[in-house]
Amino acid sequence: MTGDARLPVGVLTGSLGSGKTTLLRQWLQDSPAAETAVLINEFGAVGLDHLLVGRIDADTVLLDNGCICCAIRGELKEALWRLHQRRERGELPAFQRVLIETTGLAAPGPVIATLIGDAQLRQVFRPAHVATVVDALHAATHAQRPEWQAQVAAADRLYLSKTDLARPQDAEALRAQLARLNPLAVLGNSRQALPAWQEQPVQESNWLARAIAGTPRSRKGQEPHGSIQAFCLELDGPVDWCALTLWLTWLLHRHGERVLRLKGLVAVAAEGWPQGQPTVLHGMGHLMHAPEHLAEWPGGDGRSRLVFIASGLNGQQVDDSWQSFQRFFAQDNGAQPGAAPGPAAFH
Repeated sequence: MTGDARLPVGVLTGSLGSGKTTLLRQWLQDSPAAETAVLINEFGAVGLDHLLVGRIDADTVLLDNGCICCAIRGELKEALWRLHQRRERGELPAFQRVLIETTGLAAPGPVIATLIGDAQLRQVFRPAHVATVVDALHAATHAQRPEWQAQVAAADRLYLSKTDLARPQDAEALRAQLARLNPLAVLGNSRQALPAWQEQPVQESNWLARAIAGTPRSRKGQEPHGSIQAFCLELDGPVDWCALTLWLTWLLHRHGERVLRLKGLVAVAAEGWPQGQPTVLHGMGHLMHAPEHLAEWPGGDGRSRLVFIASGLNGQQVDDSWQSFQRFFAQDNGAQPGAAPGPAAFH
């Protein structure tokens, strides 16, 4: 537990018609009274009428379990800040969490970027999870769209809907495909309850075990298969924090649009930590979350790993980049101030 008093924000996403609203209804019915605030893009288009008991104002309604539901009119930052201010003034119930439902054509990246990139919002809110609903009946069609790929890659939890309408062999093949595309995510079905809103850090050994089991380690000569692939980069630790952050900064500056998701558990060289201090890294696109320093290593494996979910970028390229940068960094004492590694380090 970190004792983080900020309000956790979850994101619910998925293709048009995938079943987000059905899952949202169930979550709201199961949610403790008045503890959840929901932000949706087009309130009138969401079928929650049977839950509504009274209107607070033009943008906000009170649900029958005491939770509130608000339309997003304008920028997400403004909507979140208004919600916070009204909570502080006692105009709304003292909700304990926020759930944002994106439109089916939207990638969740900009929502997360708003939460972690805005200094004002960071003081009040923290990202909790991304839940993506995947339509088992139409997944083959949806998978051709870049927003579907981004939604799957960003997910901490994947929920399969319409499995009763799809052929069993197709649903099973889809589960295997999703496990390959995003080994970081927990895979469930759309009839399951609201995800846990536990404080960070989560049990890092869980996602790490899934990632290692389902993610190939980058190897020389490895070629990409498909537009999205997941791969795991192992680092010899303990790792110099300055070198790692500088390399990641330059890598994401060059290839951020290709890095759909990045998560790592790294042994950082630190005084009093002979094996390195375990540090969790989260990234998406060009943005990185603040690092989470753990008090102890989860599980018994102390190796450093970075798991990438990328499009148009493979494990060999990233491994070559890291090895090239390490050589540059090791020679930095003799380098000119401001010198930078050559293009090969960030191809």
